[in-house]
Amino acid sequence: MGEWIPFAEGRYLAERAVLISDDAATGVELTDTIIEVFEGRGGRRLQGRGRARNALLVQLLEENDDLDLLLDLGGEFKYRLKQPKIQGGKVFTPGVKSFIQFLPRQPWEPLPEADFTILMSRVRILSDERS
Repeated sequence: MGEWIPFAEGRYLAERAVLISDDAATGVELTDTIIEVFEGRGGRRLQGRGRARNALLVQLLEENDDLDLLLDLGGEFKYRLKQPKIQGGKVFTPGVKSFIQFLPRQPWEPLPEADFTILMSRVRILSDERS
């Protein structure tokens, strides 16, 4: 599965990461997002983590069954990861952030910068009064 990962082993900081509804109507920003590429059984693998406001993530999940992850790794490196496996904290107090982990279920989809910009312009980013 690793042949779709164009990066060498290491950790990479995302310039921007947004969990979005599958229809790209709403989303939640992730901060401090890092992807990690490593060699594992079966080839190159990827996993990542980022911080999200838990209450906003719950709100997003209440309205949507499936989420995608948009990743901007800088320059032309922009991707859509469809329906990643997501694991996160269970504190739902407004304003609280915790790390969530994500793992791909399928290869990510490279997005040209223009497509990424158009997609991001359609997304309404959820926020709370402490954002």
